[in-house]
Amino acid sequence: MKKLCDFLAMTELFAGLNHNVYVDYCQNTNVHLFWKGEFIAREGEKSFGVGIIVEGQVSKQKYSADGESATLDLLEPGDTFGEDLIFAKDNRYKFTLEAVSSVKVVYVKQQDLYEMINRSPHMLTNLLGLLSNHINNQNKRIYTLSQRTLRQKISSYLLDLLEQQLSEDNKTLDEASEIVSTQAIELPASKEVISRLLAMPRPSFSRELISMEKDGLIRVSGRVIWLSDLAGLESGVIGDFAPLE
Repeated sequence: MKKLCDFLAMTELFAGLNHNVYVDYCQNTNVHLFWKGEFIAREGEKSFGVGIIVEGQVSKQKYSADGESATLDLLEPGDTFGEDLIFAKDNRYKFTLEAVSSVKVVYVKQQDLYEMINRSPHMLTNLLGLLSNHINNQNKRIYTLSQRTLRQKISSYLLDLLEQQLSEDNKTLDEASEIVSTQAIELPASKEVISRLLAMPRPSFSRELISMEKDGLIRVSGRVIWLSDLAGLESGVIGDFAPLE
């Protein structure tokens, strides 16, 4: 399980911890495998800890009574789920987790988490950081979905992806805007999945991408999108959750 310990050391929950804090957990935990399309957790089921995605991609889905679904979020390796329920009185999932590809997951049960926190209070700091980021990401999604038009939603989403990419290089969107160069981002999933994430029909998403390309805002090459006009993309996005008219 050394590889698992090395992987966990790179995640936000275990970052900065001495391996001695969680080496017992690595040796005794099991890796759970889910195939594409399989449910990892269903809405209404109880959560008993924090799940960590080791491999693959997971979508958060909200299903209606008639079987229609909306994609709430996409989770990648290193991402977690269930951290917002760990201390909740009602610890039932409010969404369904579905494997977009083959997925490997490990679970940190509540008792294991408490034991590791007792060994190192720094883990509690990491957990609080996860909760803060969870809230921040939800706010970003609300902001994107609050945009009036398809173009504004897509622009907001693409700029957010770029901002995440730039933050890894300790750069900001404002700094990128000052440089006369084309920035490129890669969609984290297929256009079908992204269109569901943005709550729009797949054909409408594709048509708007084509329209934005004709207007010189972007260039599309498969899942890679070149942001040709950052100022133009930013100018079309409603700022600071402006109220709808």
